[in-house]
Amino acid sequence: MKMLRTRIAPTPSGYLHIGNVVNALMVWAHARAVGGHVTLRIDDLDPQMSQVEYLEDIFRTIDWLGIDIDAGPSSVLEVEQAWSQQYRRAAYDAVLQTLVDQGALFACGCTRREIALAGSSGVYPGTCRDRRISLDATDVSLRLLDDSVAQLPFPVVRLKNGLPAYHIASLVDDVSMDITWILRGADLEPSSLVQRQIACRVPGLAQFVDVEIVHHRLICDERGEKLSKSRGATDVRHLRETSEGLGVVLEAVSRLHGCPLVASVHDLPSVIRY
Repeated sequence: MKMLRTRIAPTPSGYLHIGNVVNALMVWAHARAVGGHVTLRIDDLDPQMSQVEYLEDIFRTIDWLGIDIDAGPSSVLEVEQAWSQQYRRAAYDAVLQTLVDQGALFACGCTRREIALAGSSGVYPGTCRDRRISLDATDVSLRLLDDSVAQLPFPVVRLKNGLPAYHIASLVDDVSMDITWILRGADLEPSSLVQRQIACRVPGLAQFVDVEIVHHRLICDERGEKLSKSRGATDVRHLRETSEGLGVVLEAVSRLHGCPLVASVHDLPSVIRY
């Protein structure tokens, strides 16, 4: 049987919150339980969304948790020297060019406000699909000519700033790193479907169709909304400074996964299974 290969893939766009940490622990614990391989991947493609202090926070948190990683950077310097997504930009652009050559994309100049006014619940209705805007026009995003995912029709694959979107970068990285198992929050289920569709279109990415993807419930705030770094969700820095911090995280893992509460992070592989 092929070894399970998974990844922990934080984005340095804010301080990690407890939802990020719980996901990382469940990924790590399941991999260790089945003798799998864990890669740390830093999703830092957009330099405007990536800050050094947030990157440092990722490594501090991993050290605090005491989990071991099989591959990937162990410091900010290693990210900058070899592991940044900037080094894989050519591979992302090649996938985008394949989609362009297939005639699978259209250009969209809509703003977020225009999308909110035109669509239902902020879902893009395909406003620019038939406008024949040049793919080389300035200040346009590129969208996939596919509306089969109801929650995410016509997904963006290239941002207005010219950068490949999350769907492309994450997909290419997962294939190049030979990932076989992914654990994500339920909010990313539409993204998983989109990535499978792209994988079917692009030679060399087809193996992603066979990747097992598990979606877990989200940890929500007191208002019942998912935690988000962009919304200023409570980060874990204060937990690292208290003796009860790890206990709070382990309790959150127990509630989310429905597993027995353990006394130590290193007891998690004995109770975490997917």
